[in-house]
Amino acid sequence: MRPRWVERLARAAPRGYRPGATLRRLRLELRGVACEEVSGTRLDCRTDDGLAFTVCERTEAVFLAHTVCCEFRLPLPLACAGEGRIVIRHRGMLRREGLICQAQGADMGELAALARRLQQDHALQEALLPLDFRCCELRVEDGCWQLCIEHFAASEVVTSLPPMRRYLRLLDEQRLALLAAFRACGRLAA
Repeated sequence: MRPRWVERLARAAPRGYRPGATLRRLRLELRGVACEEVSGTRLDCRTDDGLAFTVCERTEAVFLAHTVCCEFRLPLPLACAGEGRIVIRHRGMLRREGLICQAQGADMGELAALARRLQQDHALQEALLPLDFRCCELRVEDGCWQLCIEHFAASEVVTSLPPMRRYLRLLDEQRLALLAAFRACGRLAA
């Protein structure tokens, strides 16, 4: 069991964190997407063709620094019941050669079948291969299945020593690949 002061420190926002600042910069880069601020750390987004997703800020503190990452979440009407998740990674050491979709959870039968379907889908592979993501998972959150992608860009690095704040832009190619991945996964889930 951890002491109370460690728990408080873990829950506290990092020093220098400005809630919503990264989302405001990202909002300018999401051309063609209507964004509505729900809270200081969450945007609800909708494209002209009806694709609806949310973007949430997430902080990670390290010694004398922190990062603010944006996690893109697409709710999906999947028939799979229960708990679990599917982790999606790039395959290939030096060059991306495909996707690996690994099911993790209690009910491996349905989940493993869905993971195979995702891994074999050509449109999803085509969309996710050029996408630079730290984390890509299909998981149950808030009572429904969501595709969650945490991109390397659309994030901010803040250090105290030396004092520095750097925002990593979401380039147009990456924005288009992200939206294409959402569309492909939405088509698979329907």
